[in-house]
Amino acid sequence: MRAAKSVIQVFLTVNRMTCVLAPLRYSQIWRRFIPFALFIISTSPFLVIWNVIISKTFPVSLFGGFALAYSKRVRWASLSLFQMIFMSISLVITVFTTSITLYQMRKLENRLKNSEKTLCFASFYMSTAFLSAALFQSYFAFFNISASSTNLLYFLQAFSFDILNIGSPIVMILISGQLRYHVIPIKRMAPRHSTVVSVSSMTKSRI
Repeated sequence: MRAAKSVIQVFLTVNRMTCVLAPLRYSQIWRRFIPFALFIISTSPFLVIWNVIISKTFPVSLFGGFALAYSKRVRWASLSLFQMIFMSISLVITVFTTSITLYQMRKLENRLKNSEKTLCFASFYMSTAFLSAALFQSYFAFFNISASSTNLLYFLQAFSFDILNIGSPIVMILISGQLRYHVIPIKRMAPRHSTVVSVSSMTKSRI
Protein backbone atom coordinates (compact mmCIF):
# COMPACT_ATOMS: atom_id res chain seq x y z
CA MET A 1 0.00 0.00 0.00
CA ARG A 2 2.95 2.33 0.55
CA ALA A 3 4.01 1.71 -3.03
CA ALA A 4 0.46 2.32 -4.25
CA LYS A 5 0.39 5.59 -2.28
CA SER A 6 3.42 6.84 -4.22
CA VAL A 7 1.87 5.91 -7.58
CA ILE A 8 -1.48 7.49 -6.66
CA GLN A 9 0.31 10.74 -5.78
CA VAL A 10 1.95 10.76 -9.21
CA PHE A 11 -1.39 10.35 -10.98
CA LEU A 12 -2.99 13.07 -8.83
CA THR A 13 -0.36 15.65 -9.75
CA VAL A 14 -0.41 14.67 -13.42
CA ASN A 15 -4.21 14.93 -13.31
CA ARG A 16 -4.01 18.50 -11.98
CA MET A 17 -1.44 19.43 -14.62
CA THR A 18 -3.52 18.13 -17.54
CA CYS A 19 -6.56 19.95 -16.16
CA VAL A 20 -4.69 23.25 -16.49
CA LEU A 21 -2.77 22.51 -19.69
CA ALA A 22 -5.64 20.91 -21.64
CA PRO A 23 -8.96 21.92 -20.00
CA LEU A 24 -11.02 21.15 -23.12
CA ARG A 25 -9.59 17.65 -23.60
CA TYR A 26 -9.16 16.88 -19.90
CA SER A 27 -12.26 14.67 -19.51
CA GLN A 28 -11.58 12.77 -22.72
CA ILE A 29 -7.94 12.14 -21.81
CA TRP A 30 -8.68 10.77 -18.35
CA ARG A 31 -11.70 8.76 -19.44
CA ARG A 32 -9.31 6.72 -21.55
CA PHE A 33 -6.42 6.81 -19.08
CA ILE A 34 -8.23 5.81 -15.85
CA PRO A 35 -8.33 2.02 -16.59
CA PHE A 36 -4.58 2.08 -17.25
CA ALA A 37 -3.99 4.11 -14.07
CA LEU A 38 -6.03 1.67 -11.97
CA PHE A 39 -4.06 -1.25 -13.39
CA ILE A 40 -0.72 0.42 -12.56
CA ILE A 41 -1.88 1.29 -9.02
CA SER A 42 -3.13 -2.24 -8.30
CA THR A 43 0.04 -3.93 -9.60
CA SER A 44 2.62 -1.46 -8.23
CA PRO A 45 2.92 -3.13 -4.77
CA PHE A 46 4.14 -6.35 -6.41
CA LEU A 47 7.08 -4.44 -7.90
CA VAL A 48 8.19 -3.76 -4.32
CA ILE A 49 7.36 -6.99 -2.47
CA TRP A 50 8.28 -9.56 -5.13
CA ASN A 51 11.40 -10.59 -3.23
CA VAL A 52 9.38 -10.96 -0.03
CA ILE A 53 6.91 -13.24 -1.83
CA ILE A 54 9.61 -15.62 -3.04
CA SER A 55 11.65 -15.49 0.21
CA LYS A 56 11.19 -17.22 3.55
CA THR A 57 9.21 -15.02 5.95
CA PHE A 58 8.90 -15.13 9.74
CA PRO A 59 7.44 -12.89 12.49
CA VAL A 60 9.70 -10.84 14.76
CA SER A 61 8.84 -9.05 18.00
CA LEU A 62 8.88 -5.27 17.69
CA PHE A 63 7.57 -2.58 20.09
CA GLY A 64 5.26 -4.97 21.91
CA GLY A 65 3.80 -6.28 18.66
CA PHE A 66 5.27 -8.08 15.70
CA ALA A 67 6.43 -7.38 12.18
CA LEU A 68 7.08 -9.60 9.19
CA ALA A 69 10.76 -10.21 8.47
CA TYR A 70 12.27 -12.24 5.63
CA SER A 71 15.54 -13.80 4.61
CA LYS A 72 16.28 -12.44 1.15
CA ARG A 73 16.37 -14.95 -1.64
CA VAL A 74 17.75 -12.20 -3.89
CA ARG A 75 20.33 -10.48 -1.72
CA TRP A 76 20.41 -7.07 -3.41
CA ALA A 77 16.62 -6.68 -3.65
CA SER A 78 15.81 -4.81 -0.45
CA LEU A 79 12.23 -3.88 0.41
CA SER A 80 13.40 -0.51 1.73
CA LEU A 81 15.38 0.11 -1.45
CA PHE A 82 12.36 -0.32 -3.71
CA GLN A 83 10.19 1.80 -1.43
CA MET A 84 12.81 4.54 -1.49
CA ILE A 85 12.94 4.42 -5.30
CA PHE A 86 9.15 4.68 -5.58
CA MET A 87 9.04 7.63 -3.17
CA SER A 88 11.92 9.44 -4.84
CA ILE A 89 10.28 9.13 -8.25
CA SER A 90 6.98 10.33 -6.81
CA LEU A 91 8.70 13.29 -5.15
CA VAL A 92 10.45 14.37 -8.37
CA ILE A 93 7.28 14.06 -10.47
CA THR A 94 5.22 15.89 -7.83
CA VAL A 95 7.60 18.85 -7.78
CA PHE A 96 7.92 18.90 -11.60
CA THR A 97 4.21 18.68 -12.44
CA THR A 98 3.17 21.08 -9.68
CA SER A 99 5.69 23.65 -10.91
CA ILE A 100 4.25 23.42 -14.43
CA THR A 101 0.70 23.68 -13.06
CA LEU A 102 1.51 26.78 -10.99
CA TYR A 103 3.36 28.42 -13.89
CA GLN A 104 0.40 27.84 -16.20
CA MET A 105 -2.07 29.14 -13.62
CA ARG A 106 -0.06 32.35 -13.19
CA LYS A 107 -0.43 32.97 -16.93
CA LEU A 108 -4.23 32.97 -16.75
CA GLU A 109 -5.96 36.29 -17.34
CA ASN A 110 -8.13 35.85 -14.25
CA ARG A 111 -5.67 34.44 -11.76
CA LEU A 112 -7.00 32.14 -9.06
CA LYS A 113 -4.72 33.22 -6.24
CA ASN A 114 -6.52 31.18 -3.58
CA SER A 115 -6.20 28.07 -5.72
CA GLU A 116 -2.52 28.80 -6.33
CA LYS A 117 -1.96 29.22 -2.59
CA THR A 118 -3.80 25.99 -1.83
CA LEU A 119 -1.87 24.08 -4.49
CA CYS A 120 1.46 25.40 -3.17
CA PHE A 121 0.60 24.39 0.38
CA ALA A 122 -0.61 20.91 -0.62
CA SER A 123 2.45 20.32 -2.80
CA PHE A 124 4.85 21.51 -0.09
CA TYR A 125 3.23 19.25 2.52
CA MET A 126 3.19 16.14 0.35
CA SER A 127 6.71 16.74 -0.96
CA THR A 128 8.04 17.16 2.58
CA ALA A 129 6.23 14.00 3.72
CA PHE A 130 7.58 11.97 0.79
CA LEU A 131 11.08 13.35 1.33
CA SER A 132 11.16 12.44 5.03
CA ALA A 133 9.81 8.93 4.40
CA ALA A 134 12.29 8.41 1.55
CA LEU A 135 15.20 9.50 3.76
CA PHE A 136 14.34 6.90 6.39
CA GLN A 137 13.88 4.24 3.72
CA SER A 138 17.30 5.10 2.26
CA TYR A 139 18.88 4.63 5.69
CA PHE A 140 17.44 1.13 6.05
CA ALA A 141 18.18 0.35 2.39
CA PHE A 142 21.91 1.11 2.49
CA PHE A 143 22.89 0.25 6.05
CA ASN A 144 22.66 -3.23 7.55
CA ILE A 145 21.57 -2.41 11.10
CA SER A 146 19.92 -4.36 13.89
CA ALA A 147 16.52 -3.47 15.35
CA SER A 148 17.85 -3.45 18.91
CA SER A 149 20.13 -0.47 18.25
CA THR A 150 17.71 1.55 16.12
CA ASN A 151 14.44 1.66 18.07
CA LEU A 152 14.20 5.44 17.59
CA LEU A 153 14.76 5.13 13.84
CA TYR A 154 12.06 2.48 13.52
CA PHE A 155 9.67 4.74 15.42
CA LEU A 156 10.51 7.80 13.28
CA GLN A 157 10.15 5.77 10.11
CA ALA A 158 6.63 4.67 11.09
CA PHE A 159 5.81 8.24 12.19
CA SER A 160 6.92 9.66 8.83
CA PHE A 161 4.64 7.21 7.01
CA ASP A 162 1.75 8.19 9.28
CA ILE A 163 2.26 11.85 8.36
CA LEU A 164 2.28 10.86 4.69
CA ASN A 165 -0.84 8.70 4.93
CA ILE A 166 -2.96 11.35 6.65
CA GLY A 167 -1.61 14.13 4.45
CA SER A 168 -4.67 14.56 2.22
CA PRO A 169 -7.20 14.91 5.09
CA ILE A 170 -4.90 17.36 6.90
CA VAL A 171 -4.55 19.52 3.80
CA MET A 172 -8.32 19.51 3.24
CA ILE A 173 -9.01 20.53 6.83
CA LEU A 174 -6.41 23.31 6.82
CA ILE A 175 -7.53 24.90 3.54
CA SER A 176 -11.30 24.56 3.97
CA GLY A 177 -12.82 26.77 6.64
CA GLN A 178 -16.21 25.04 6.55
CA LEU A 179 -14.71 21.55 6.83
CA ARG A 180 -12.39 22.73 9.62
CA TYR A 181 -15.38 24.09 11.54
CA HIS A 182 -17.23 20.77 11.16
CA VAL A 183 -14.23 18.85 12.50
CA ILE A 184 -13.43 21.38 15.27
CA PRO A 185 -16.75 23.10 16.16
CA ILE A 186 -15.23 26.19 17.73
CA LYS A 187 -16.54 29.60 16.72
CA ARG A 188 -13.04 30.89 16.09
CA MET A 189 -12.61 28.07 13.56
CA ALA A 190 -15.73 29.09 11.63
CA PRO A 191 -15.11 30.74 8.23
CA ARG A 192 -15.70 34.48 8.20
CA HIS A 193 -17.71 34.48 5.00
CA SER A 194 -19.86 31.45 4.26
CA THR A 195 -22.96 31.05 2.15
CA VAL A 196 -25.45 28.27 2.77
CA VAL A 197 -27.83 27.55 -0.10
CA SER A 198 -30.99 25.59 0.49
CA VAL A 199 -31.82 23.41 -2.48
CA SER A 200 -35.43 22.93 -1.38
CA SER A 201 -36.06 26.67 -1.07
CA MET A 202 -34.56 27.28 -4.53
CA THR A 203 -36.81 24.60 -5.99
CA LYS A 204 -39.92 26.12 -4.38
CA SER A 205 -39.08 29.60 -5.61
CA ARG A 206 -38.67 28.33 -9.16
CA ILE A 207 -41.99 26.48 -8.98
